Amino acid sequence: MSVKAVRYLTPLGGIIMDTPMKTKTHRNMSIVARYPVTVFTADGFLDGVTQLINSRGALIRCRRPPRQHETTTIRIQLSKRESLVVEAEVMMLHFSEPSENQEVVPLGMVVRFKNLSSVGRKRLRSVIAKHYAKKIQRMTDRN
Repeated sequence: MSVKAVRYLTPLGGIIMDTPMKTKTHRNMSIVARYPVTVFTADGFLDGVTQLINSRGALIRCRRPPRQHETTTIRIQLSKRESLVVEAEVMMLHFSEPSENQEVVPLGMVVRFKNLSSVGRKRLRSVIAKHYAKKIQRMTDRN
């Protein structure tokens, strides 16, 4: 007796196997989503946008990111009525390729969320799961 599995390609190139008995899911799946972000630093605040986000951190595109390993406060606008304020550590800076005049421009940063409450983490996971489910539905509608 064989069970037919349905394969779904994720936006990031992964594969989810869906069988009638069990669905594989990932605990910290990342999604490609653009949420407005405000980064509060000692020098003021920066506006940016998320590129990738999961329940543990995010890739944020912004100009003049804080220094690496600096801890900062970030506000992520999840919807028109809801935002999430979280403390985050800058894990890595993202720069452009050198231009003709050897100038390197900062493009953003990778942050790791610190001290995110269990309620905040659950809320972020539910937003990610809803976003992910919509993408899967769009992909299945195309096929």
